[in-house]
Amino acid sequence: MSTGTVGVSIDLAPAFADRVRKLGTRIVGRLRLGLRFEATRYGLRRDLNVPFVAPKAKIPIAVRPLVAEDLPKLLKIGPETSAQDRLEIAWRRAFAEKHLAGGHVAIDERDGSPCYVQWLLGAVDNDFIRSLGGFPELARDEALLENAYTPAGYRGLGIMPAAMSQIAEKAATFGARYVITFVEIGNIPSLKGCQRSGFSPHLVHNLTRYGFGVFRRDRFIALADDDPRRTPTY
Repeated sequence: MSTGTVGVSIDLAPAFADRVRKLGTRIVGRLRLGLRFEATRYGLRRDLNVPFVAPKAKIPIAVRPLVAEDLPKLLKIGPETSAQDRLEIAWRRAFAEKHLAGGHVAIDERDGSPCYVQWLLGAVDNDFIRSLGGFPELARDEALLENAYTPAGYRGLGIMPAAMSQIAEKAATFGARYVITFVEIGNIPSLKGCQRSGFSPHLVHNLTRYGFGVFRRDRFIALADDDPRRTPTY
């Protein structure tokens, strides 16, 4: 008498390839940091109690909460995707896997496509923020805007400042008055976009990483009221 087994065929190739891709991206990111890496960022802040008129994008947009179904459209990698964009996309995919809540998207109202994403976090998220490293703990009246990303096909349309301004204002719904975001001091396009969204430099973040990013040191220095960096001209 012969016996047989009934098996279920499972294609593990896509899952394995995805794991290899993620690992490769992490390795590239670590190698780029080198033995010692230094960076300086502005912590920009907006006071929601100060009246501000949000700028308009060149296309009609609306802002709504992020849902998982948005991610494949927003964070898509194709043959034409640059190496820098691949790193940016990988980081946001990893971030979304850990913390989808707080994400907001701008949608192109012409066809409903998501065209911008950014996370808005409050003091209730401090444990998660500490796990990320590189951010100060939020006070009850503070919120953090992080991980903005605009797909390549939607860049140059003024979406960032318009969407960012609207997302920031949602912090008032959980009692925040001040909204903070961080941008490297050499990233002039993003600094300009933040300025157009009502943000201005409030503090300086000096970051040092050692041993391919294994160890890090963060210093946050508040800018004095009369510091000229508070009112920059880009």
